[in-house]
Amino acid sequence: MSEPTGAQRRAVEIGRALTWTWQAFRPNAGAFMGLAIITVLLTAAQQIGTTSIQNVLLDCVNPQSPGQENACKVALSPAGLAPIGVAVALVFLAYISQIGVVRGALGATRGVRPGITDLIESRNFGRYALYVIVYRILFFVGIALCILPGLLVLVFLQFGQYFVLDRGMSVVQAMKASASLASRHLAPVTTVALIAAVLELVGGILYGLPMLVTLPLASLFVANVYRQLTGQPAAEG
Repeated sequence: MSEPTGAQRRAVEIGRALTWTWQAFRPNAGAFMGLAIITVLLTAAQQIGTTSIQNVLLDCVNPQSPGQENACKVALSPAGLAPIGVAVALVFLAYISQIGVVRGALGATRGVRPGITDLIESRNFGRYALYVIVYRILFFVGIALCILPGLLVLVFLQFGQYFVLDRGMSVVQAMKASASLASRHLAPVTTVALIAAVLELVGGILYGLPMLVTLPLASLFVANVYRQLTGQPAAEG
């Protein structure tokens, strides 16, 4: 087995990865969309729930009337904050629910067709969930601090969840392995992160409905590059 940390520098073919992604998705579109449905539903619920957060911002940031001040007090009460907590929880549940698509993408690189077992299989689920939570918290904190730290998290840690599911690594091990791959192939890995980010942004519009397609495409694309970087050829799409 090749070294998981990418100890040697490898050529990364972005074009080949994109071509393979479409070839792997097209005959399995229905299965991948089925795996993505839960994520879409959670994303839609989360976006509806963000109305509460928007109301808090409108009422509490420079309130212009006594009515807004009173509304702000109500919104910041325990009962008022509950919907915000639910919306935040839905964000992380939506990310965690992507496990079926990511596992299906890894299977596709081995020539295995995606199926419901990719979603319900429990192997490495705990490690995957923990990695996703830590990864996304680091990303959100980085974006809030100065944008650039968040982008660095996105670039250097994007392969960690693939290491977790593919090789059963712990959160720390997966982060180190992903960062090692990225540091040795910074230019192509940055390109991969940007393409995946664009697909994620597009998927987030219209209550997450485009995610039925963009989530599998992004996962397949990153999975193929992951195989290239770790010296494991992907099966023909």
